[in-house]
Amino acid sequence: MPTTPAQHSPRRRRHRMRAVTIALATVAGTLAGLHLWLNTNAFGGSTLCGGAVATEEAEAVLTGPGRISDRPGPRRTTADGETGLDCVIERRAAGLPGSKTGRLHVQVTRERGDFAFTGGRWPDPSTVSFFPGGGVAPGRGWVQLPAACTDRQAAVAEAYADVGSDPAELVRLLTDTANRISGRAGCAQSEPLSAPDRIAPAAPQRLATTGSLCGLSGFTLPAVLRETVQDSGSTWSCGTAAGEGAEQAYATFSATQDPAVIAGIRKSEGFTGQGFDATHTVTECSGKPTYFAMETGFRYTESLGTGAPAPRDLFSAFTKAAEARFGCAKPVAG
Repeated sequence: MPTTPAQHSPRRRRHRMRAVTIALATVAGTLAGLHLWLNTNAFGGSTLCGGAVATEEAEAVLTGPGRISDRPGPRRTTADGETGLDCVIERRAAGLPGSKTGRLHVQVTRERGDFAFTGGRWPDPSTVSFFPGGGVAPGRGWVQLPAACTDRQAAVAEAYADVGSDPAELVRLLTDTANRISGRAGCAQSEPLSAPDRIAPAAPQRLATTGSLCGLSGFTLPAVLRETVQDSGSTWSCGTAAGEGAEQAYATFSATQDPAVIAGIRKSEGFTGQGFDATHTVTECSGKPTYFAMETGFRYTESLGTGAPAPRDLFSAFTKAAEARFGCAKPVAG
């Protein structure tokens, strides 16, 4: 007896529903796979930048959705041989409205051993959170490679990241990158560099105290109104400001007993045994080599014609006041 269309319709509907379900599942799986490929780092490599940077660590710095990629940095090539590195890492999300591309620039540069205290393209040291062998400020950080990597200038792994990036993650990335670079260059130390357990918070600006500028008893500068004192243990720095609004840089005073920094300084070209010049010196304080530095700002330069002490005299006043703080047994050589 022939069947009627009505008898077929439930079976056909079940077939259609099954086909639709399978099709939807296939589309969903394809979209999920596409999302994983475009907006996460699933199935990506474990390292970037020619093996110098761990992908996992770059992900920790560049938070948010997006796939990690790398490309040569603006210098592209370097004359530093096996310690050379210049790489831009990006995290870009596809098809997500409002998402921004995260960017991290990692490079190895050659600097005089006291680069962190001499100004130029480096931030005022009183705004830096120092730790043994490195420092971090908003949006950037650096770690010095072992002293054996120094050849007339210290080798420094540095990075520029988005402001707001986790400084601890940035330091961890730089520390491990420095270990990889020094290892392949054959200048690693017996114990690998390690990231610090704690990073000192940035210090706030405060009113200066007459007769005790920067917390140093007997040290005073009448024109200075505000100060920022950063004390990270083995490294100390004080930035001073004068003028209306106390925003005009007067001078920054720094000192460090960090063995890694001292080693880089002593192996740098131009070091004479007592320092580099009259305001960047090294002396012994309680048996520890101690580096002192002073950088002056435009407000101080303007005040030279109105009775401010000469730079050498200002530096001498600073180091004399700092002797008690660092336990110096004798005056700093000028």
